[in-house]
Amino acid sequence: MLLAETLERLQPASGERMLDCTLGLGGHALALLERGVSVVGIDRDPRARALAAERLEAFAPRLEIRGGTYADAAEELAKAGQRFDGVLADLGVSSMQIDDDARGFSIRSGVRADMRMGDGCPEDAMALIDRLTDDDLANVIFAYGEERLSRRIARALKLARASGGCETAEDVAAVVRSVVPGHSRRHPAMRTFQALRIAVNDEIGQLERLLVVLPDLLTDGGRAVVISFHSLEDRAVKQSFRAHHAAGRFSDLGRRVTIAGPVESSANPRSAPAKLRWARK
Repeated sequence: MLLAETLERLQPASGERMLDCTLGLGGHALALLERGVSVVGIDRDPRARALAAERLEAFAPRLEIRGGTYADAAEELAKAGQRFDGVLADLGVSSMQIDDDARGFSIRSGVRADMRMGDGCPEDAMALIDRLTDDDLANVIFAYGEERLSRRIARALKLARASGGCETAEDVAAVVRSVVPGHSRRHPAMRTFQALRIAVNDEIGQLERLLVVLPDLLTDGGRAVVISFHSLEDRAVKQSFRAHHAAGRFSDLGRRVTIAGPVESSANPRSAPAKLRWARK
């Protein structure tokens, strides 16, 4: 995602060391490794780690793959005094995870709505719905999905779960549709699914923790790139970068977001909402 733009901002040079906070299947890491960079890659998904290790096997001497969440790893690396010439975080949900019906990310999945990305998730989406009160669930849907009908949706989901009539991701989507009026090209459950996924994986909390320690992970002159996919993430990145710059922890930063060009957006529609922000220590 936004590979050319990422490389332009990270400016990888042979012999440098970079941190890929969201390794995924290794697309960004591969481009860095091909330029002679050593990479520490983090991913919470065991399957993604295994596939990335296989894909990047030729670069094994310059590659270290870590499990767990990127926030935990970033804090540990910063505390240990490790520094990097570049840090990348591509916050988009893995297409591999979305397209795997067995993981319950999709509104069309006929399995339990799991939505866990991997390590560090104590409960899945259905357990979250069951645990939260109507009001707390509504707050999650409103805060993370920016859904104005959050209270109506939360009540409907709680009632459906209590009656035993909501067992799969597809069922959750149907319940939401049943209480959202009107018709549009976008399924009315998309915002709710986004909210549940963010809550299950603590995505905003993970990002905020990374942003706090980001300057500590960079060498002098080190570059940081964060690619976000919705307004909550982008707002957090923008505000954090500006605060670090005002405090003298960043020497330079991008004033405007970079988005995918028409060629990439056409070839990969999932790149359309991507927003890249960068900063330099």
